Amino acid sequence: MSETELLLFSGGPDSTILLKDFLQKGKKIRVLYIEMGWSERMKARIPLQNKAVENVLDYLRKTYGDFEYSKASIHTSMNNHPEDEQHYFGKDDQWCMFFAGMFCRNYNIKKMWLGNFTYTTEVRRARDGTTDDWKYDGQLNGWLESGARHNNVPEYCTPKTSFRGTDIDSFKTKKEAWDSLEPALKHLVRSCTSDQWYCGKCSKCWTAQHYKLRDNVGKPL
Repeated sequence: MSETELLLFSGGPDSTILLKDFLQKGKKIRVLYIEMGWSERMKARIPLQNKAVENVLDYLRKTYGDFEYSKASIHTSMNNHPEDEQHYFGKDDQWCMFFAGMFCRNYNIKKMWLGNFTYTTEVRRARDGTTDDWKYDGQLNGWLESGARHNNVPEYCTPKTSFRGTDIDSFKTKKEAWDSLEPALKHLVRSCTSDQWYCGKCSKCWTAQHYKLRDNVGKPL
């Protein structure tokens, strides 16, 4: 019998694509969704993000199969000045690793997944002029190990590092990956960092427009 694996879920395209694929393959999955309110500036997005995640998971469960589910919340009193957040313990990826380690320890899970694909490098370079290599060079290990209390640290996996251009990582572009989701699911997925369904201004909305995932008012293409 296969062991349960942890999948970090945000309600955005990448984690939705990965969870759909794993359910279609019959993997035993525990989904972990983390409410990201690590600063006052970020808390406003939580209500919409919660609703999107609830809708997407409900759809996937009914359409592709059941899975275990956990939810974590972060609420701090950090103020709204981005310059004060630069060295703060707990940006999105750091909190994700910490909670992943903690949940894997608690549920005796040996492997955890983050929905990061080879095409993500193309997106990051076009948008930010950088790559996402820092996610794989050990910079996040400290948070993962802290959550696991440095005991039975789970294997950290992504489609990019595990499949290397094959299987679920064979998509050539963000658009190709997006089009692997059926229209009904596209309408449920949310990818925006604001307190609006689609602000059209943040980095994630830039991605949606640049790669023709959504039109200028947020309608899926």
